[in-house]
Amino acid sequence: MTLTQRTSIRLLAAAALLGLAGCGTETAPGAAPSEPYPVLPTRPATPSSAASPAPPVCTPEGISIGMGEVSAAMGLRAATIKLRNCGDRPYRLNGYPELRVLSADRQPFDVTIVQGTTQIKDGGPKPLTIRPGGSAVFGIVWRNLVTDPTTTAVAGRYLEVRPAPGRPVVIVEADGPLDLGNTGRLEETAWGPARR
Repeated sequence: MTLTQRTSIRLLAAAALLGLAGCGTETAPGAAPSEPYPVLPTRPATPSSAASPAPPVCTPEGISIGMGEVSAAMGLRAATIKLRNCGDRPYRLNGYPELRVLSADRQPFDVTIVQGTTQIKDGGPKPLTIRPGGSAVFGIVWRNLVTDPTTTAVAGRYLEVRPAPGRPVVIVEADGPLDLGNTGRLEETAWGPARR
């Protein structure tokens, strides 16, 4: 791959992520069985639901988390995850969220989560206070690469997000497959303010 091709891929991924940061689709979160939140439906079971996602549901913590559309270019995937403070108190974040990629039946895959990436812009960890009505975002990047036909490829359907240490997890339905192939690697950026 030439330098021009690598630069084009990075620019496409960064442009897609920046565009998604302001318009990420929020879906209703559920929760892992060990967490206090009930499992909530992410979309109503109607044929028209594919065109219009369900409105965001506020968790007891006063947040909703949703995933924007997956942007793909030459095997590189990128998506923006958006947290909205739908409560009545400030919500504090600092650094990288804890993530797990889950299957359709919400079982975790053996995936290495890498904090920091060179594929898209990562401002690094900074303390953020999200006021009621405000939002924060982080990005995820992966490659759909299968190099070993004897290994089962990862095809995630949900992303488990723990926004900060000690906070309950929120399970987010992916807007497109988390198709990591057999790379076993997902890179993430730190939380940052959402662009309006």
